[in-house]
Amino acid sequence: MGIVLAIKYVNVVEKTNDDVLRSLAKHYPKRDILGLSKNKIAEHESVINCLHELLGNEDWWVEHNDSGAPILFIGGVRGNMSISISHAIDKVNDSQSVAHAAVILRERSTQESSGIGVDIVIKGDPRLERIADRVMRKVEVESGRLEEVWACKEAMFKAFGPGIDFVKDLKVDFISKDLLKGLGRKWEVRRKGNVVVVMGPV
Repeated sequence: MGIVLAIKYVNVVEKTNDDVLRSLAKHYPKRDILGLSKNKIAEHESVINCLHELLGNEDWWVEHNDSGAPILFIGGVRGNMSISISHAIDKVNDSQSVAHAAVILRERSTQESSGIGVDIVIKGDPRLERIADRVMRKVEVESGRLEEVWACKEAMFKAFGPGIDFVKDLKVDFISKDLLKGLGRKWEVRRKGNVVVVMGPV
């Protein structure tokens, strides 16, 4: 099985209903659900919707290791799947925000590294221009593809970090509109609505 991807979004609401909180408690049993902000609740709900689509059932939950990487449990046992999760908030206006999530899964194999990574970025995020010179090479900044470069670096870091330097080690080369190269591997670019997603290696 290659990498499978789901992308979902949820509107951020002021007051979360009880069904959403029960679902979060079921699928994130080690999280302090009541301590989450409305944005984090919506991000988690988006992730749950992604995993429902990918797994086709509700008999699963997510925990995290000491470094914060997600671990997927299916049917009460640790699943034989590598997982990577990313989420982001798109502040549409003063009264509306949308939580986006991207989740990828790949069945583990003894022949290949189980490291996979995904990152989701809101198009036109102004923070990218502020950090670009610190985390990107000059050629990456000048490409005009900041969302893709940043998402690729984040995906590579999730797959093969920690201990990786974003400038020295994570170099992004452009193969085509929908394919990037980094760490000697290929990374796929997907665009959906107002988000850019990079995942891999593919």
